[in-house]
Amino acid sequence: MKKHFIIICTLLIVVMTSCSKEEGYGGLATIQGKVYGKDFNSHGALVSEGYVGDMKVYISKHDNPNYFDKVDTSYDGSYKFEYLQKGTYDVWVFGDCDSCAWAQVFAIETVEITSKRETVEVDDLVITF
Repeated sequence: MKKHFIIICTLLIVVMTSCSKEEGYGGLATIQGKVYGKDFNSHGALVSEGYVGDMKVYISKHDNPNYFDKVDTSYDGSYKFEYLQKGTYDVWVFGDCDSCAWAQVFAIETVEITSKRETVEVDDLVITF
């Protein structure tokens, strides 16, 4: 009898705690976009620009500085985060321009997923290097 009571209590705790869903993985939604880079020389003149491959793109819950995943951009600058739940996310990439007069540290976009199977296209994340 005592054994059955413990099993039932354990199952109730598992069921009650598993029903709360936060942003993150476990869903069917997708966030995708591209990273666009502008290359400046030490005098501040634009040398080249275009979509950039092999850049790390990060994703986190909105206003949370701790990311829960990162992906590398493809050769065409594209990236994709899949299997997300409804919620608000921040997607960002770090710039790398040591010789620029301005101090661009990162490019960030806030994205909201409002339906289970939604695919959200993020505006280009524009960085300098």
